[in-house]
Amino acid sequence: MTGATTLDVPDLTPDGSGDARAPSLRRRIRRDCQAWIGRHLISLVIVLPLLAVVGAVHGIGMAAFPRFVDDPGTYLSQAWSLQYEHRLSPYSYFYDHAPAGWIQIAAWSALTNGFNRYDSAIAFGNECMLIAKVVSSALLFVLGRRLGFGRVAATGAALLFGLCPLALVYGRWTFLDNLVTPWLLLAFVLAYSPRRSIAAAVGATLAFGMAALTKETALVVLPAFAWALLQNLDRRNRAHLLVTSAFAGILLMALYPLMALFKGELLPGPGHNSLVGTAVWQLADRAASGSVLDPHSATADQLHGWLQYDRWLLLLGLAAIPVALLVRRLRPVALVLVIQWLVMVRGGYVPFMHVINLLPWSALLVAGAVSTVAGTQALVPTGWLRARASSGAAHGVRIGVAGLLALGLVGVATASWAPRLRQMTTVSQEQPLRSATTWLADNVARNKVVVVHDSIWTDLVHRYGFNPRPVMIYKLDSDPAVRDNLARIDYLVLPDWYYGTSEAPQKYPTLTEARKHAVEVASFGAGPDRVRIYRVSDHWRPSK
Repeated sequence: MTGATTLDVPDLTPDGSGDARAPSLRRRIRRDCQAWIGRHLISLVIVLPLLAVVGAVHGIGMAAFPRFVDDPGTYLSQAWSLQYEHRLSPYSYFYDHAPAGWIQIAAWSALTNGFNRYDSAIAFGNECMLIAKVVSSALLFVLGRRLGFGRVAATGAALLFGLCPLALVYGRWTFLDNLVTPWLLLAFVLAYSPRRSIAAAVGATLAFGMAALTKETALVVLPAFAWALLQNLDRRNRAHLLVTSAFAGILLMALYPLMALFKGELLPGPGHNSLVGTAVWQLADRAASGSVLDPHSATADQLHGWLQYDRWLLLLGLAAIPVALLVRRLRPVALVLVIQWLVMVRGGYVPFMHVINLLPWSALLVAGAVSTVAGTQALVPTGWLRARASSGAAHGVRIGVAGLLALGLVGVATASWAPRLRQMTTVSQEQPLRSATTWLADNVARNKVVVVHDSIWTDLVHRYGFNPRPVMIYKLDSDPAVRDNLARIDYLVLPDWYYGTSEAPQKYPTLTEARKHAVEVASFGAGPDRVRIYRVSDHWRPSK
């Protein structure tokens, strides 16, 4: 038949949809995944057991050691409030920290029913910190590889961070800094992407933005991150990538002040908290901890306390800085650690969990310094040092010295860390605050007004249904909404480390006055960890 036209009939997929691209897309994804696994098989064989070891050491015994402290209970109560009340805090949110940290905790709880899977909110927080620790260790290995470390050195960096007793203590507490660590490491991992793509650059700035929104103190290392990003970009499209990635990061971080602006709480004013007002308090009005160079300062005392758990990783990281500064690729990472140490020198306020910001970078620089001494190709110092390192005799000497350094690190870790890790993973004594919670649930009517430590607030509200809700100790005098509406106090739950300080009467006048009209009815624990429960006289009323 003449004049007939040929019709294009689409290829049919097995399901008859007519889209032939789906099978080819699946094949392409499968092929790319197989290729990726093939390229990284050796690293995967190393990393998976490494993470199993780090996770086991971190997880075994984390319910019993270390003892409960203040901040974890605060963040978990805020995560609970966000999930169940759709509010950023069960009290007045006063912008002490950006909220992304407890938003992440609340999101994980919502996805996994977290607050209902455990008999304690702190136990759920422990799970979140375990995840952060394992992810951080994996990212530390990847970052080491992207910086030019061999697999042995990258593994060493991850193990130094994962098994350090000091990192174990502070890594188990539900601190925002522990959630900052994986985001910050991810930012550097993407900044050092070998592809140097726009996706990697934008991803790096978005990860850094998430770190800053998790805890705004991450902003202090912005110069080091910008240096790392700039160092790795292709000169041909550097300006384009910098503008695009910077815009993405700034846009993400702008969500925080925009939230405050939308709520009418950006600037100080009567009758409300404000972002700017709290920032001024944080930077200028908050009591300073002093410089670490002053042996009588609170910062020096904090450093002394950190070194009681372990002195090797912090001091070796400090000693590795000069070596790292000789290597171009390691300089931005060295700057991160330099900045974190300078925070302790400047004389401002230094929180006692600041050590979390030192540990991963110390581990990375120690491993990098050993690799540099060994003469790893990507880490050989530039200039005349590279020329001197090229001879065969020098190479043999470097390998020998690096081997001795590595053996020394293994010996130190075995001799110093093993006994401490054994203690931290075998403690079986129940937390005194957990015992106090059980006592309250068994002996106190749910309608009594109880003033409690932050760590058990969520359990008493969520698990035991106390109503009116318990009052956190520090909110008695710091939150006008609590102080002005408090008609009575029936019970006090006071850890000795909280109430037994010399500053307590000035910091907590209402608590001090209530204690004068109360009798002890229960006690748990001993020494500085002791927790006591007091029943307040029915005739006493808090003054307005």
